[in-house]
Amino acid sequence: MKKLNQITVNIPTLNEEENIGKCIDSIKKSGIKKIIVIDGGSQDRTIEILKEKKVKIIQTKKKGLGYQRSIGVKKTKTKYVSLIDADMRAKKNSFLVMLKDLEKSQYAGIEPKIKSSNKNLNYFDKSYQAIMEININKKGPRRMIGTPTLWKTKILKKNNFRPFFSASSDDTDVSYRTYKKGYIFGGSSAIIYHVHRSSFLQYVKKYLWYGKGDAQFVISHPERFLSILKHQLYNYPIKFSLISLTNFNFFPIPFMFMSGILRFIGMLTEFCNKFLGRKDKIFST
Repeated sequence: MKKLNQITVNIPTLNEEENIGKCIDSIKKSGIKKIIVIDGGSQDRTIEILKEKKVKIIQTKKKGLGYQRSIGVKKTKTKYVSLIDADMRAKKNSFLVMLKDLEKSQYAGIEPKIKSSNKNLNYFDKSYQAIMEININKKGPRRMIGTPTLWKTKILKKNNFRPFFSASSDDTDVSYRTYKKGYIFGGSSAIIYHVHRSSFLQYVKKYLWYGKGDAQFVISHPERFLSILKHQLYNYPIKFSLISLTNFNFFPIPFMFMSGILRFIGMLTEFCNKFLGRKDKIFST
């Protein structure tokens, strides 16, 4: 469809040989032709697979998500830009629905619903998906959006990602700065599938990484410290748990407590690392 030619999809990668091929295939099947992959120094078969898929590849230094995404946005020339991670899969109509939802709104960017692509969900996958249903998968206006998203390129270029954010809060930062300028965001009825991490240790790593991003956000925006603390120690263990209780979903409550505490620990760890002047460790996307 010609309308989809207005969209460029940006994908940051770092050692994503297990995911990137299927991610690109799903995006192409949805009708998207313009794809930019910004690789941050992969040592596996990621680059080889990208060359086979015949997409535009930008190879950068290993500096993290904010750095990679900022380059992708700068190189985008279309009216809209979509931010997707390698472990995400598009449905056939995902981008078309997002585009329609964005065009008929006043939003600067829009966030689709995130669903698990795993057929057999274990406890951790189900619990993570429960958080998505509470916190992400809703229509209507919101102050911040994460990944995946569809943005109006002109607005995102003016408020681009910052290289300081090597962890998960790169999108929180760009949303916050854009929102302060008077823009708002929204939720879309489109669906993007996510290949969830399926083990306890993988989820521990994930939420510690989220905590690292929280620390970077607080360092950059100290006025938001109490808000981040509230998200970690109130939203996850209390607010989300109460919502689950009202829906008679008891199983994710221990996971919600664990997630909030891990984000808090990850934030404190990053504060200590910054204070001690330790070198930033860049993890796979």
